[in-house]
Amino acid sequence: MIKRQPLRDITPRPLRAIGLSNWVYDRTTKTRYSVQFYDFDFVDKNRILNTVIDEILSIFPYDVLMYETSHGIHFISFSLLKGCFAPRARCIELTKKLDKQDYWTSAKDLTLRVSEKWKPTLFGNYRIVSERPRFKGVCRNPNAYIISNKHLEFYRDFMNLPDWVYHLYDDCDKRNYRIKIYHYKTRG
Repeated sequence: MIKRQPLRDITPRPLRAIGLSNWVYDRTTKTRYSVQFYDFDFVDKNRILNTVIDEILSIFPYDVLMYETSHGIHFISFSLLKGCFAPRARCIELTKKLDKQDYWTSAKDLTLRVSEKWKPTLFGNYRIVSERPRFKGVCRNPNAYIISNKHLEFYRDFMNLPDWVYHLYDDCDKRNYRIKIYHYKTRG
């Protein structure tokens, strides 16, 4: 009797990336905070309408920075907001309001990609499919309020945040609370 070999799995492998969570935790008071993120994907021709930008900026109570990706724009605020529910709910509500957006998470926190997207190959190597996000600009300047210093430092050290933008936060009350970084699977 001939023994059949199992078929090789030919399903496409998911892409991998590293993401930064909006979750912030103060160990001394056991309080959860968060920062506000939003990931907008271009619908057509790599452009975004001013009305859509106004809708997105409406969910950010304070500062807003923009980072450009190959498929869209990341909007980021470093100001600390109490709890994780409200920032996530704002993003989900806005995603439903904007047509053809799919910013959804099953976790309690939001995650923004901070690395390249890479595809594992059969021999343990990888191939970069999409470059890491690049700084695009400042939508709203910060004022003197409480911010997540570790998020700010992370963007300065690993995401090429310009020094002039970093110094806009000099008057803020910088808190060094714990943050999360994820290694996750993503689609193209």
